[in-house]
Amino acid sequence: MRNLLLTLVALFVGVVAQAQTPTPEQANNRVAELLNGADYVTLAKELPAVREMVIKPLLALSDALVAHCEGRFEDSNKAIEEVALYPEELGQGTVFGMYNYALINNLCMENYAQGAKVARQLLESLPDTDDAEASRQGLLSLLRWMDALAERERVEVVRPQKDVLIPVERRPIGRGEHLIVKATVGDVSEDFIFDTGCSHANFISREVAERLGVEIVADSIITQGVGGSGYVQLGVLPEMRLGDVVIKNPTFLVAERLVPEHVEVEGMCDAVLGTHIIRKLGEVRYERSASRMVLPFKPGAAAERNIVCDNGTYYLVCHQAGEQLLLHFDTGNVKSQLSSRYFTRFQRQVEAEGGDVERSRSGGFGGVVWNDVRTLPSVELQVGSKRVMLQQVAVDMPNGTPPMNYDGAVGVDLLTASERVSFDLDKMYYRIDK
Repeated sequence: MRNLLLTLVALFVGVVAQAQTPTPEQANNRVAELLNGADYVTLAKELPAVREMVIKPLLALSDALVAHCEGRFEDSNKAIEEVALYPEELGQGTVFGMYNYALINNLCMENYAQGAKVARQLLESLPDTDDAEASRQGLLSLLRWMDALAERERVEVVRPQKDVLIPVERRPIGRGEHLIVKATVGDVSEDFIFDTGCSHANFISREVAERLGVEIVADSIITQGVGGSGYVQLGVLPEMRLGDVVIKNPTFLVAERLVPEHVEVEGMCDAVLGTHIIRKLGEVRYERSASRMVLPFKPGAAAERNIVCDNGTYYLVCHQAGEQLLLHFDTGNVKSQLSSRYFTRFQRQVEAEGGDVERSRSGGFGGVVWNDVRTLPSVELQVGSKRVMLQQVAVDMPNGTPPMNYDGAVGVDLLTASERVSFDLDKMYYRIDK
């Protein structure tokens, strides 16, 4: 949603943040500024105080994006319907972009029939040009996904009325670790990476799919990986078990391989547990010394929302030296790594404390990418009221491409740096307990 053509207002820079009683003009300028900057976290904080002054097109757009950011996907879709009433004020491109958000909202809610309807509407509105071909193929892929699951039951988690204990293996992988949990289908047991960075479905190799008996229901699904996009199949199972939890109707993206054939990663397993299940587990408590996860029957103390969503991907909102950071919450990442945007924001610190520039490899589905990095000996983050220290954190150097709109990713080392942490992708919080 960057570079929105919001011609209804003129942009004021640096005025509204200090104004305790902004005028309607200043309030609208500030909202436009936050929308143009895709800063929905700040927008969510500031909008309640000024919403009565915000013009209706901007307010509808803000409500849609804030609701999506906060994981209120149904509310976001309702606001998107109002956005569609203002194509002249907001522009057809903005309305089209918001219906893409509606697609993701429906995917997150597993409302596949409605998602298929939205995909068809978007396909009908695309111009018949070469420039639109990539969008067309992406929408057709999502339509195949939605149609294949439209008549099937949603994912359901059935658990006993007690704390559930799930053993966790910390498996060394490359320069970090994976958290491994065991899932079973009948008498077949399989190691799964516990991955909050895997959106919408579990991710498995064809070999694992055949071993578990996954039913393939759609082909030619485009998915984005580390080194680019590729095609996978879509599959389903009647149920599988995670400890004492029964997971009904889990869905799977099935690839020939999870990493390229020429990339050797000792200890890598071929199955990933994704957020469409993790979100439905509710509060997950990771206990480092006990090497386990606990799904508490009675969740812990209420926690302030500090996880946000963008396009189905979850981000942790935290702070460093008073500065707000937005970090991809990715427990499938073996080690935290900060982006070139972080380097730009904290360049003096990175250059003073970081090591020499070196090449760093990141791999996964789609291939391998290499980045120039400098490694900080430690980075202290404030998460809620607690602090956590990450060790040996690589920072990407700028490489001439546009920077990400987030500050990097926190991986397994965020969890293992504390004795006990709790998080919930439904209620959208991460809490350091001990």
